[in-house]
Amino acid sequence: MYTGLYHTHKTVVILFILIYLIKTVLLVTGRKDTLRTFSSKIKVAEIVISSIFLITGVWLLFTTSEIRPLFIVKLAMVVIAVPIAMIGFRKENAMGVLAFVLIIGAYGVAEMNRKAMLRTMDLPKNVVVDASDPGYDIQVHGKALFQNQCSVCHGEDGNLQMSGAKDLTVSVMTKEEVIQRIKLGKITMIAYEDHFSAEEIDALAEYVITLR
Repeated sequence: MYTGLYHTHKTVVILFILIYLIKTVLLVTGRKDTLRTFSSKIKVAEIVISSIFLITGVWLLFTTSEIRPLFIVKLAMVVIAVPIAMIGFRKENAMGVLAFVLIIGAYGVAEMNRKAMLRTMDLPKNVVVDASDPGYDIQVHGKALFQNQCSVCHGEDGNLQMSGAKDLTVSVMTKEEVIQRIKLGKITMIAYEDHFSAEEIDALAEYVITLR
């Protein structure tokens, strides 16, 4: 369900931006008659798209694992942009352009928020991270990495299922498949290939398997 709503939200966001782009271009090029005609023809479609945008956005808000400052900024930009757009395009003034800038900015902030999911907190000092160290324990290393980066969505036991995260306690993926998922990510899960070393990914995958 989460996957379907997530992709629906992304689709209506793109349509929403496209509508505002067309309106903005017509406005800044002085084609106001065309703008009025276009606005009239897509009025119903725009209401439907805006409604789906709102509904799916609220649903994602209540199922997200963590509300970060950038998420609040994005939300505020969208909330401000919509009434400004309604006034700006109706009165055919610069407020319409401002609304489009805010919408594009909100999209950019959303991407920044996604990348901010990468955590840089240090692991506990008692966790040995060097695989060549005699005291190294791959399970302990993997658990520390999981709690640091993954538990916010998967939960401590792997079955929290926030932000679209899968229930790791019932997963049937092989270790190699888990490694590939960690490397490449999927949907809201970002790719960690450039964030974790091969040893860290191996330790994380090893621990994930034990959650079943």
